Amino acid sequence: MKIRSLGFDPEADELDLLIDVDEPVPAESIPVDAGVYIRRDRDSGRVVGAFIRGYSHFVKMVREGRPIPSQRAAAAGLADELKAIVAWQREVEKLSQDLVSHLGDLARQREFLEALMKAA
Repeated sequence: MKIRSLGFDPEADELDLLIDVDEPVPAESIPVDAGVYIRRDRDSGRVVGAFIRGYSHFVKMVREGRPIPSQRAAAAGLADELKAIVAWQREVEKLSQDLVSHLGDLARQREFLEALMKAA
């Protein structure tokens, strides 16, 4: 599964993701747990994206290693997709920390992270 960020809205604290597509596709949003909504193409049923409401809370849960509830995802047949999104976030977090560690002082780290979030 190929997951990539489409955009982050800091005011709404929402992250949009594309899954196995190169551009947004009209789709229905299915709420699963932890503020994650998975988007499925209405015609094919294929998963084409997701968005995360309360992204900062989701990141905190992943960062702290807390379990992400998955009962609703399992009931919707989307447990594997939710696991893939959590794994993707862990990888993003690891890459971000690796990059930040190479920047040096704290002010430069914050500036870099803010630029990344704006660019996402």
